[in-house]
Amino acid sequence: MSYSKKITNLFIICNIFTVFIYLLTCLVPFLNAGKFWFIALLGLIFPWLFFVVLFFFISGLIIRSRWSLLSLLAILLSWQQLAVVFAFHTGQPFTLTKVAENLRILSWNVSSWDEYHKVSSGGTSYRQVMLEEVKNSRADILCFQEFLETKDTAYFDPNIPEIKKMGYPYHHYVPSYSYLENTETGMVIFSKYPITNTGIFDFGGKGYVQQLIYADIQCNQKKIRVFTIHLQPANVSLNEYQSLYEIKHIESVGLKDSKTIVSKLKGAYHFRSQQADTVNSYVRESPYPVILCGDFNDVPNSYTYFTIKGNMQDAFLQKGSGIGRTSRHFSPTLRIDYIFADEKFSIKQYDRITVPYSDHYGIMADIAL
Repeated sequence: MSYSKKITNLFIICNIFTVFIYLLTCLVPFLNAGKFWFIALLGLIFPWLFFVVLFFFISGLIIRSRWSLLSLLAILLSWQQLAVVFAFHTGQPFTLTKVAENLRILSWNVSSWDEYHKVSSGGTSYRQVMLEEVKNSRADILCFQEFLETKDTAYFDPNIPEIKKMGYPYHHYVPSYSYLENTETGMVIFSKYPITNTGIFDFGGKGYVQQLIYADIQCNQKKIRVFTIHLQPANVSLNEYQSLYEIKHIESVGLKDSKTIVSKLKGAYHFRSQQADTVNSYVRESPYPVILCGDFNDVPNSYTYFTIKGNMQDAFLQKGSGIGRTSRHFSPTLRIDYIFADEKFSIKQYDRITVPYSDHYGIMADIAL
């Protein structure tokens, strides 16, 4: 067999194998992630797999190989996943000046306003500049995950009074757990409009914020229900992630940490699949049009995403562009924070607050009532 023939055969084998794995990831939205976690894991690398399949397709066209049709078929079959991972719009600048009839939503995992960094390092936190970002957003409704509030000013300053001064007289705050006495971390919804009713479902996580909360808000003679959620994280530390690069032999620290990471991801998928089903039932039971936002800790081409989204609109897909990364760490493809809106609404604008003050970027959307 000639050398060129061997290269051609290797190209075909790699193409077939890549397409097989790629199509396997396309099953992720239809499989319960708690039972098929090993397939759900593949969803994390879906964007990378897409670019590899695209490479094989283009390469096949260049060398005039009929195997390029296999890659093309895979891309066509994966359109449902591609349509939620990529937003096919040109980037439009976000206009801070807000139309009076529109409702502006800001959702942000504020990671305790970076305050625990102040305790651990003895330095200062980003709290004040984060609050300035919130003020400058001119949002009507604020939804915060991992929101820190305190009654003891020896370590921290209280945040609820500070935000109320910005023009948010109504709020629904639900604490989840406490690291220090009289200091709690939880979920909160702030509103410039009256809150007429509230609710909560605690997913039962210990030592971490895992909740669903909602508030019924009276806006311009219309009542809407705003949900914010925070789902099960994998709790993979940066040190564990970075140690993967240290894999050199079977007994290396990196290899041990990689097993730990897989174990954590497996557990997270199991819990998130149950949480997604619970959120879906709450949304379906709402008597009012729904706006739902929060930190899902899961990617768009996942069981979690499709189960919660249902028929709602994804604000990023409507007005965003590209991949829309919201997690500052790990892979640049991780969009895990979302704003969904009932089909009765119209999405007018979408933006990310890309500041390095939390491990998440804040996201905003203008929604027409």
